[in-house]
Amino acid sequence: MSNVKNIALIGAGIVGLSTSYYLQSSGHKVTIFDQNDPGSGTSRGHANVIADYGVPALNQPDIWRNLLRYIFYSDSPLNISWSYLPKMLPWIVKFLKNCNSKSMNNTAEQMTSLLKDALPSYETLLTEIGATDLVTHKGVLYVWMNEKEKPTPDQIEVRKKNNVEQVSLSPAEILDLEPNLNKSIKGGWYFPRAHHTLNPDKILNKLFLKFLEKGGQFLKERVFSVNPSHGKFKINNRDFDCLVICSGAFSNDLVNQLENKRIPLETERGYHLEFLGMQDYLTRPTCLIESGIYLTPLEYGIRAAGTVELAGTKKKINESRLKYINYYAKQLIPKLQDYQNSWLGYRPTLPDCLPIISKSPKLENLFYGFGHNHLGWTLGPITGKVISGLVNGETSNNPAFSINKFL
Repeated sequence: MSNVKNIALIGAGIVGLSTSYYLQSSGHKVTIFDQNDPGSGTSRGHANVIADYGVPALNQPDIWRNLLRYIFYSDSPLNISWSYLPKMLPWIVKFLKNCNSKSMNNTAEQMTSLLKDALPSYETLLTEIGATDLVTHKGVLYVWMNEKEKPTPDQIEVRKKNNVEQVSLSPAEILDLEPNLNKSIKGGWYFPRAHHTLNPDKILNKLFLKFLEKGGQFLKERVFSVNPSHGKFKINNRDFDCLVICSGAFSNDLVNQLENKRIPLETERGYHLEFLGMQDYLTRPTCLIESGIYLTPLEYGIRAAGTVELAGTKKKINESRLKYINYYAKQLIPKLQDYQNSWLGYRPTLPDCLPIISKSPKLENLFYGFGHNHLGWTLGPITGKVISGLVNGETSNNPAFSINKFL
């Protein structure tokens, strides 16, 4: 292409690496900055599901019914730190304003516009980096042992409206698919089109190596400040034509520098445990709805991931969250023994549960891709495609994902 740009990208997770890959494919020169190793952050700690069924989001009317439970009880899928509550209260107020049927349906509709291309984008990317053996198609199960926790009619209708294939299963049908699950399961839903990946670290590493192979540069440096000047950016004493920020939950300081305003970006702290060598107990990702826990079979074991903790990015790991996950993992699969690995990561989330995939309203050569909530792993490749289109002038901002709505 004639308009080759020297692009700086901040953030080496699945969104940043995917975006870099597609920018390189457009002919641009890309340098990634991250203070940590590529793929070592939140992008490696999820349930590994390519959740093309991922609606509705968290902004559901039922949040109001469960609000007291979330605030006052630690034994719930969502836990709020009392010490952090005053700081995040403005975000909570904005979020709760979006917990209504109208907002829920709008979020679902907008997310579906991305989710419909999530799996094809993944399959293409994994083919190009030589990682097709790291994805499998077994569908996903949602199950419950408490009848009160089964999906609401609204949730089922939102998925139906957005063309999500969902199949209601009896306990016998569920145990036929997954005989090691708890015999007390009362029912479930099956999402047959869903895929899951088998080793996120290998995928992230292959994507990073392909980035280097195509001439990309990685600088393990923290970016404290960005100075736009005369149509360019100076970053850590280097000059670039264009800047893309994909720093997940840590994007707000840079946004504030560049747009002169902080946006309502918070973090949902997510945890996982890994039960090594026990992958034969499960065939497909399975969510126990009342706990918010997903169990996913990987190459090397079963990962139990999930829950939401609202406590910021500085608080140390919460041992009670690990005990919660361990308890419900063993409720779902009683054969599980002791876990070996534990992990904490930071999901970037905005109060309308929609990501920012956007060009800056202020600077022509500044772009953003963050705030994917629980769907960062699912939406990494399609986000990279969209940002590449924005940089190349092939597409324009979708208002639903534009940073303008918060500026």
